[in-house]
Amino acid sequence: MTKKIILIMVEGPSDEDTLALVFSRLIGEQEITFGVVHGDITAGENMTAKYIEEAVQEKVAAYLYKNPFIKIKDILKVVQIIDTDGAFVSGSQIVQSDTEKTKYFETYIEAKDKNRLVRRNISKRAVVFHLMKLAKLNMTKSFQASIPYEIYYFSRNLEHVLHNISTDLRSDEKEELAYEFADYYSGHPEEFLKLLYEGDFYVGGDYEETWKFIMNHGNSLRRYCNLAVFFEKLGVTLEG
Repeated sequence: MTKKIILIMVEGPSDEDTLALVFSRLIGEQEITFGVVHGDITAGENMTAKYIEEAVQEKVAAYLYKNPFIKIKDILKVVQIIDTDGAFVSGSQIVQSDTEKTKYFETYIEAKDKNRLVRRNISKRAVVFHLMKLAKLNMTKSFQASIPYEIYYFSRNLEHVLHNISTDLRSDEKEELAYEFADYYSGHPEEFLKLLYEGDFYVGGDYEETWKFIMNHGNSLRRYCNLAVFFEKLGVTLEG
C-alpha cells in the first residue's frame, strides 16, 4: 500500500458517521480507516486493566482478519476514541436516582443503581489509565508485531461535545446529527479543526496533560475533548 493506515476505533456507528469523512479530508498523508467497536469496551462489567490491552488487540486482529489485503505493517497507529461518561468523578458525586433512570449533570450523576455505577467508574478509571499510558499494542499472539497506540476522549460523550446536548438521544437522533455534522464539516474541514481548537471544550496541553485534566476535579462530567492533540501529533494544525 502507498499510504499508511490509521485505524480509528469508535464506540458506535454515529461516531463513525460524524468523524470519518472530515478526518479523511484533514489528513492527506495517511489513509483513515474507522473500525466501529459496538459498545464501550472500557466499561464492561468484567473488564479490568489487566485484560483491556488484550481486548483492544483482539479488536485490531479482527479488523485485520476481516481485511486480509491489509497487513499489520500497513497500520501507522491505532487510535481509540471513547466517551468519558463521568467515569472520573468521586463517589460523592454519584447519588441514587428515584426515577429508575441514570442522568448526567455538570457536577453529579443520578444513578439508577448507585453502587453498580460506582463500581463501573472504579473499573473504567483503572482501564482508561492503563490505556492512556500504553504506547504500543503488542500483537504477539497472531502477528508478532507491535503497533503505536493512542486514546482520546469526548466528555461526557460526542453529542455533548460537538452539539452541546446533555440529554440522552435515541439512535436515530444521533444518526441525524451525525449526517448533518458530516455534511457540513466534510466540505469545510478547516472549520472542524478550528472548532477543536477554539470551541469551549478545548483542552490545552500535550497528550498526558489533557488526560490529567479530564481525570481531575469532576471534569469528566463537563464538556471537553482532547482530539486537537491527535491532529497535532500528525502535524495538522490551524497554521497548516
